[in-house]
Amino acid sequence: MSLRTAMNSLSPPMVASAGIGVLAAMPWMSSGVSLAFLQGANVAAFCANCLAVSIPGRIDGMQDQEMRPGLLRADDDPVTYESPDYTNVYSPSRGRTMVAPSGWAFAIWGPIYAGEAIFTVAQFFPQSGLVIYLPSISAPFIAANLFQSLWCASFRPQYQGWASYISVAMLGGTAYSLSQVHAVAFTATGPAYWFLLPLSIHFGWTTAATLVNLSGSVAMSPENSDEAVTAMGHSSAVLATALGVGLTLNHAAPVYGLTLAWALSACADGMKSRDAPAAKIMQKLCWTGALACATAAASTFVL
Repeated sequence: MSLRTAMNSLSPPMVASAGIGVLAAMPWMSSGVSLAFLQGANVAAFCANCLAVSIPGRIDGMQDQEMRPGLLRADDDPVTYESPDYTNVYSPSRGRTMVAPSGWAFAIWGPIYAGEAIFTVAQFFPQSGLVIYLPSISAPFIAANLFQSLWCASFRPQYQGWASYISVAMLGGTAYSLSQVHAVAFTATGPAYWFLLPLSIHFGWTTAATLVNLSGSVAMSPENSDEAVTAMGHSSAVLATALGVGLTLNHAAPVYGLTLAWALSACADGMKSRDAPAAKIMQKLCWTGALACATAAASTFVL
C-alpha cells in the first residue's frame, strides 16, 4: 500500500478522533520524562510532519498540478467562479472563497521548515540556550506537528460536507499549539531567540491559514449563500488584522505582526483579478490590515 493510499484511507471520524486525542494528551506529553526523550520526540514529530506534507493528494497540491498544464487559468485572468470550467474553490482569480492568497505567499513555508529543522538539531547543543525552554515548549511543538500531519490527511477532496471542517480544526489546533510555543519564545534571549523564531513565524502563518481554510470550507458548501461566503471573507480579514495587531503589541512580537502582514498582503493581491464589488472591498480590508500589522510590528522597536 502506498503512502497516498494509506493517507486517503483515513476516514473523517478517525482523523477527528485523533485530533481530539492529541489535544487531550497535550498536558501530559512532557510530564515526568527526560530531556533526551523530549528531544527525540521533537525530532520524531517534526519528521512525521515532513512526511505527511510530502504525500500528494491534498486540495492545494491538486490545484498546483492543474495549473501547471494550463487546466486552470493564471491568477491574472479575470474569470469568475461561475465559469463552466471552474474547478477549484481556492483559485485566487475565480474561486468562490474571498480569502485566496496569491501563490507567492506559500514561499514562507521554506523558511519555516528550514528553521524548524535547524531547531530540532540545535536543541541537542547546550550552547543553543534551548535546554531551559524545552520542558515548556516540547509538548505544544509535538502537538503542532501532529495536528499539521492530521491536516494533511483531512485537506483532501473526499472530505465533503461537515468533514470539510475537520481540516479547519486540525489547522486551528496547529495554531493553538504554536501559540503556547510562542508564549515562551517571545521571552527567550540570546541564541535561543533566533532558534525559536521560525516557530513564531509558523504560529503567525497558521493563524492566517486557519482563516483561509475556514473561508474555503464555507465556500465549498453549495448550501451557503454568496452573501455568507462574502461575510466570512470580510470578517476573516478583520479578525486577522485584530489578532495581528493585538498579539504583536501585547507580546512585543514583531515577527508575528509581519507574518500576518505577509498573509494579508497575499490575500489582497489574490483579489486583484476579481471585479466584483465584494472582492474590491476584501482587497481594501486586506491591504489596510497588512499596513496595520506592519505598523504594529514597527512600533515594537520604538515603544
